[in-house]
Parts: sequence; structure tokens; C-alpha cells
Amino acid sequence: MSYIDILGYIAGILSTVSMIPQTIKSWRTKSTGDLSLIRYAMYSLGLILWTIYGFLIQSWPITIMSGVGSAFALSVLVMKVKYK
Repeated sequence: MSYIDILGYIAGILSTVSMIPQTIKSWRTKSTGDLSLIRYAMYSLGLILWTIYGFLIQSWPITIMSGVGSAFALSVLVMKVKYK
């Protein structure tokens, strides 16, 4: 594994972990009123596109971290729609 891959994994882990507190809070409180639907829709789509891009160029740090991040973002998006 190269230093560039390590840098990619660290960046991906930090970006992905940053989604966990909001995901947990929304799940526990069943409240998403203050969250922007458009922001989470755009963020989710962006992460899905990053996942596809990473896969196509065979960059596993991008693919894995964007895939996990999109799962968190999509879960918040689903809660946003469900708990309106």
C-alpha cells in the first residue's frame, strides 16, 4: 500500500466518521426537521458518483470510503423523508 493510498484512506475515514453523529442523533430522536433535504440528496448523489468513479479507476480508498459514506448519507436522507 502506497503513502497516497494511506492518505486516501485517512481522508475517507475522517469524512465517513463525520457522518456518524448525525446519523445516530436522527435515528435516536426520530427528528430531522432542521436538516436540509436538498443538501442530503445532493450529498448522497455526490458520494454515489464518487463510489462509481473510484470503482471505474480502481481506486479502492475512494470506492470503499465513498460507498460507506453514501450508506450513512442515504440513511439520513431516508430518515429525513420518513420523519418529516
